[in-house]
Amino acid sequence: MLARARAHRPLLAAARLTILLTTAVLAALAAYSTTIGDASLRHALANPRDAAGTTLLVKAESLPEGGRTAADAAVRRAAEQAYDGLPVTLRTLARSGPYGLPPSLRPADRRAGSEEPDLTHFAALDRTQVRLTEGRMPSARPAGPEIEVALPVVAARELGLRPGARITLDNRLRGPAARVLVTGLYRPADTSAPYWQLDELAGRGIVTVHFTTYGPLLADPAVPTGGRVSAGPVGWLASADFSGTTAGRIDALRTAMKEGVAALPHAPALHGSATAAGDLPATLDRVERARAGTQVRVLSNGTEGPGRGAAYAAVPGVRSASPALRSTVSLSGGRQATVLALDTAGTAGTLLMRPGLADVPVRTVLSGLAPKGATAGVRVPAGTARLALTASLRGADAAAVTATVEDAHGTPYPLTLGELPPDGRPHDLDESFRMLTVRWGTQTGRPRSICDE
Repeated sequence: MLARARAHRPLLAAARLTILLTTAVLAALAAYSTTIGDASLRHALANPRDAAGTTLLVKAESLPEGGRTAADAAVRRAAEQAYDGLPVTLRTLARSGPYGLPPSLRPADRRAGSEEPDLTHFAALDRTQVRLTEGRMPSARPAGPEIEVALPVVAARELGLRPGARITLDNRLRGPAARVLVTGLYRPADTSAPYWQLDELAGRGIVTVHFTTYGPLLADPAVPTGGRVSAGPVGWLASADFSGTTAGRIDALRTAMKEGVAALPHAPALHGSATAAGDLPATLDRVERARAGTQVRVLSNGTEGPGRGAAYAAVPGVRSASPALRSTVSLSGGRQATVLALDTAGTAGTLLMRPGLADVPVRTVLSGLAPKGATAGVRVPAGTARLALTASLRGADAAAVTATVEDAHGTPYPLTLGELPPDGRPHDLDESFRMLTVRWGTQTGRPRSICDE
């Protein structure tokens, strides 16, 4: 017996090697699939076109004197928590209150004495977000008494100002006027960047609503908070580094951002004047839907008969398949209406509907259309290959017997079982199929046997 066992050693070794290789290949495929999924998630979150959908925006209308440092620290801590501990970059935009421009800078046709002045304001912009086109940046220690500023190119062109110009701005709140020296001109590096959400002019340089506002006047960071100008709102824009994010972290990120946005306005350091907004949860929802697959409408194809639902569901990236039938009916006056028949149980969570059609969710609308009670039919075990039926018919004419079979995806198919003579005697009818549910048509009968082949 020992000799016989030794003779089979190569075969046993080959079997063990096969098992080991199979396990290794399956593990490698699973790891590869996970890696590809994580990479697609990181790519979607790092897409510059969708950057605004991953940022956290915080604005405080007013802060007490000397409260800026505590507010910065509070927002940074909250942002790190909102991004579930990911590395965070925090950019700020602090601005002054409103200032009036000299009437002499207006075009001649807009210099009516009773008209409100055009407005501007100082702002400490993140200098990585701007490009200097002429002159120099404002200095932290100007040589003269004026506040040094840089103007947006488009505003300077409209106002007729160049580097070296000196103007006096009227304080529209309380406090003295501000004497200004224009040292340079700038333009936003990219007006589509999320940073310009912090600017009420959105990086455009000029906005006209009820009055015209020019700016902001780029000043040294010490100007808006140093007491030389009236205090105004402060904004923070937080963004995260998603390079290490995995798909398993999506739920934690979504929850952390929702909790962070809800908690930030109540931070003591912001003194109840702050608002917060973050679209990361909605962005993660879109990314998840894209990773899981999308909705595809198949209007028609060359595949007929049972098996279409399974064929559609087997397409890579398709989560499920549900049947739908669209037709038109004639109305009075030569009009036509489209009728859509759906599997309400399978489509209630995915069907899109125009908001004007109903003021309740789609699932609520479709729930009233769902069948009441158990549906007629016989459930057939998986793997069944043939349906056998015994039926009888009394009457003058023979009848063609049909059965409607429904696959696991709810797609119905009519099948012809054969002709039934009207002699009142039992006859055997059968049909090959591989469905899961059978629903009978108008002819009645009783299942005789269901066998596997």
